[in-house]
Amino acid sequence: MSLGFLDWAVLVIAAFYVIFAADDLVFDVTYWLGRLNGWWRREPVPQQELDAEPPRKIAMMIPAWHEADVIASMLTYNLGRIDYARYDVWVGTYLNDPDTQREVAKVAAFAPNVRWVVTDHDGPTSKADCMNTIVDGLRRHEVETGELYDLLVMHDPEDIVHPLEFKLTNWFFAHNDVDFVQLPVLSTAPPAYDFVAGTYIDEFAEMYAKNMYVRQKLTPFVPSAGVATTMRRSALEELIDETGGLPFAVNSLTEDYDLGLKMAIADRRTTFLSQEVRIPEDDEGKRTRDELIATWAPFPSTFQTAVRQRTRWMSGIVFQAWEHWKWPGTFGLKWVLAHDRRGPLGYLVVLAGYLLVLALVGYVWVRTFYDPTLPPVLQHPAFGTLFFVGLFLMCNRLLQRAIAVNRFYGIGQALLAIFRTPFSNLVNMVASFRAAWRYWQSRATGKPMTWDKTAHAIPPVVARQLRIGERLVLAGKITPQQLMLALGAQRRRARPLGQILIEQGAISDRDLRATLGITG
Repeated sequence: MSLGFLDWAVLVIAAFYVIFAADDLVFDVTYWLGRLNGWWRREPVPQQELDAEPPRKIAMMIPAWHEADVIASMLTYNLGRIDYARYDVWVGTYLNDPDTQREVAKVAAFAPNVRWVVTDHDGPTSKADCMNTIVDGLRRHEVETGELYDLLVMHDPEDIVHPLEFKLTNWFFAHNDVDFVQLPVLSTAPPAYDFVAGTYIDEFAEMYAKNMYVRQKLTPFVPSAGVATTMRRSALEELIDETGGLPFAVNSLTEDYDLGLKMAIADRRTTFLSQEVRIPEDDEGKRTRDELIATWAPFPSTFQTAVRQRTRWMSGIVFQAWEHWKWPGTFGLKWVLAHDRRGPLGYLVVLAGYLLVLALVGYVWVRTFYDPTLPPVLQHPAFGTLFFVGLFLMCNRLLQRAIAVNRFYGIGQALLAIFRTPFSNLVNMVASFRAAWRYWQSRATGKPMTWDKTAHAIPPVVARQLRIGERLVLAGKITPQQLMLALGAQRRRARPLGQILIEQGAISDRDLRATLGITG
């Protein structure tokens, strides 16, 4: 049987699809072997055990560029709910972003553990550049105060930090010889019709319900998500000395991924921690609930913003990481790097596969009404084998993703994940091609790729749960001191806080109604 160029192209596309699907199958098989053998099992730790651990001093680092719309509310929300005694929040801001600085200063006025630093140049540059400014600021603070931080935690402005996150990491570092810990990061659940935001819950669920366990088992490389990442202060300092440079790579748009890779290459002890805490629900401790300690955050809900965000991820992980690190380490590390970097080629194959499916559907239509013979490639035994193997692997891929989504979001979102997968592939295809184009432009012009950030919004759960006193302070209706006086009066005689503030003359009824969004 003679095959032409197009026939061979079809076979090559089918072969690549099977190869990439088999790569994913390694994760699936390893994970389920681990489930059967109890590799991933961790017993819930009682909250009382976390409470009993002496608190180390923690610095939470938040890079911020044009975050004036969310930074004050999110800081206030997290500060009011984090259950930990010794921590500071360090926010990195830019010289030409006074609005974000103003909002951070507003919170720092009533929260003395909030500090911010300003770059000595305009933005945007990169998250790494902003993070290095934060590290420089807290190091100078340590010299001035004579008190060192023990742990450094990375977060973004829009993150919903779990109240027990710091207690958990404080406890874990005390009982384990590790330098770097990554907690699960999950997307807040969008409405069923929002397929763009839905692609994030699908991909993050599979990453933190399955893939991170496998990565840790097969390689020394646990990538940082850039949020909910905690590292020993001493380990970061030693890494700076070893590399002779700044802690975060300014020549990478994914400084978090680069940091995890740098840790692995330097033989630092890194781990993924998926841990439930047994939380008492009454004073006697007779009723408890087990809760996963994870960070939740909203992600883009429009096609354009999702492409922009994933362009940054693709640029840093695929192109810049390859340029800077090539193929270091063991076979396991090389394999997982190849898995991470296959994006542009993989999505090109997926695109070709979609076009092939459309062509086959069209051909079936034509064959039914016009020409009953099959083209040579469809009669080739290799095509039939590749087709059915690929079909099996595709069904497995959809099933594995649905199982992961069901763990965190329930059966409804799990079923939707099956239908969202082609759309997720489309978003990633466009992001891959855009990342390749931006990287080529950067190489051709010599201009560094800059922080192509996406706009953030306050998560609906945060908007609903901000307390009335927090809202009034953020709105500038009362001062922190007036809020403290009102809360003191409320403790002496239980009454609504708004009523107490009105009686004290701090606000008017109109101010209260406007802050609560009551009209009429």
